[in-house]
Amino acid sequence: MKRLTGRMRLLFFTQKYPGKHNTTDYIFVKQLVDAMAGLGHECHVVAPYNILHYMKYSKKHEVYQIGSGSVTVYRPYYLSFSDIKVFEKIAFASKRNAIRKAISRLPEGIDVAYGHFWRSAYEGYDYARNHNIPLFVATGESNILDSFPSKPDITAFREYVRGVICVSTKNREESISNGLTEDSKCVVLPNAVDNKLFRKLSRQECRKTLKISQSVFVVAYVGWFIERKGVLRVSEAISRAKGATVYSLFIGDGEQTPKCNGILFKGKVSHEKLPLLLNAADVFVLPTRQEGCCNAIVEAMACGLPIISSDLPFNWDILDDSNSLLIDPNSIEDISTAIMTLRDDVIMRERLGEGSLKKASELTITKRAESIVHFIKNSI
Repeated sequence: MKRLTGRMRLLFFTQKYPGKHNTTDYIFVKQLVDAMAGLGHECHVVAPYNILHYMKYSKKHEVYQIGSGSVTVYRPYYLSFSDIKVFEKIAFASKRNAIRKAISRLPEGIDVAYGHFWRSAYEGYDYARNHNIPLFVATGESNILDSFPSKPDITAFREYVRGVICVSTKNREESISNGLTEDSKCVVLPNAVDNKLFRKLSRQECRKTLKISQSVFVVAYVGWFIERKGVLRVSEAISRAKGATVYSLFIGDGEQTPKCNGILFKGKVSHEKLPLLLNAADVFVLPTRQEGCCNAIVEAMACGLPIISSDLPFNWDILDDSNSLLIDPNSIEDISTAIMTLRDDVIMRERLGEGSLKKASELTITKRAESIVHFIKNSI
């Protein structure tokens, strides 16, 4: 295997990739790819799309430049009936053929294949092996076992994978315990943010823009409105809070609907507008039950917010008593108490907010891209 120096030609396999009309799907993958291109590398992305869901959203082929680097995106369409188990093999074959068609358009001389996440790495394994290209995996799933619905034989795949970039210690341990890799192949690099977009802004000016009173206490929630993320637990915790009214921003979408008093905003926003809302809040609350490493938390930290979130392993690489109150995500009483504590203690809010900014300063997307490149080159 050749030693890599200088500019690399990277191939990313991923389930989705944002485009002109769907700017938020897998935005974290695009941020990493763009950061890699910003370092001067040539990036190619294969993101197969279910034609029943995504045909209207994005171009099948897209090319753009970032600095001296470039990004070429291939979005081959495949047919899937995801809710019908009996058609799983048909869907897999359709997806595999779609990926092969996209791969046939790739230039010669790909240096590294990179799967985001385990499932995508497995889908790109044949190409990497057949072309003697080192294969790396980014693992950030909330549940890694979801990567392989049919539990295929992964022995040869496991041995071929050269390195695993884990977003948390929890993901590393889960990858190892499920027999997907070994500790010597892993590095832990938590998720990161675009610090040009997510940064501390004037709370006064953000509230003025959003027409929010300067004197009220505001909680921000960002995530899917689902049971796992805890949107209704936050809503109920706010309803139970005694004393001064707690106002809230519920940013996201899903099957559940928060209904507490004092909701100032509820719904989806563009990624570009999210920092405005975060900077208008006093604290960020997310009692999630399962994650890899939550991007929304890191983004809130970069905006200087104290964090209230789950005292669970997936948070322990980015949250501690310097920037957060860690709680039982299933306890509405714990969530409510933490909210009231930060509402009533301005000094604690300021201390934890400063802690968030300090920790987030090390979690920039450029630094993460540089660390991944360093890991890849040292692993080959």
